[in-house]
Amino acid sequence: MEVRKTFHEQLDDLYAGLLHMGSDLMETIEKTRLCFLDLDKEAADQIICGDDVFDDYRNNLEEGGLELIARQAPVAVDLRLVIVIMRIASHFERMADLCEDIATAVKNIPADFLTAWIKDTIDEMARRANRLVERSIECLKERNVEMVRELESMDDAVDKLNRRFWKEFDRGREEDIEVAIRVVMISRFFERIADHAVDIGEHVRFVVEGTIAPLAINDECQ
Repeated sequence: MEVRKTFHEQLDDLYAGLLHMGSDLMETIEKTRLCFLDLDKEAADQIICGDDVFDDYRNNLEEGGLELIARQAPVAVDLRLVIVIMRIASHFERMADLCEDIATAVKNIPADFLTAWIKDTIDEMARRANRLVERSIECLKERNVEMVRELESMDDAVDKLNRRFWKEFDRGREEDIEVAIRVVMISRFFERIADHAVDIGEHVRFVVEGTIAPLAINDECQ
């Protein structure tokens, strides 16, 4: 009986670590949004340097999860939760990588390149993406499968914004094509952050129901 109590204490610590990682991630996404709006090169450098923190989070959570599985041999819901904590940690780390990619692009965009329309459209995508991350964490906390469908609906709105941006964005002069590509990819990176949040909802479904649905992000991409 004491062994099971120790296991659940360790599992609670692992879960708390994941939630702390999620909180830091939402703060980083918000910093990345503001970094883009202001084309703040100093903030971009801070975001890039801060990415190592999320690598450490993921490594620690994965190591802790594997240790729990090896030493405690959990079953059923407990096993699924340990697996999902490790999977979600990987999603969080990939989202942080996307923030780093956005910050890197920001460092190479001239101050006079962004129109009000570009800023407004990408800013809306960034806000919606961060709200999706927040909602996916709420979904995890509440183990609420119904919220998974809400995440999918929220993601549809981000997808539509991204498609509209790609369709309506003026690539500009030939000599500005590299800058234009960076701006377009920033839009895409925020859209991918939203996709990761949807996948987190599917992991919650796995914890609750033990079923796995097709995911928006596969293992080969971020």
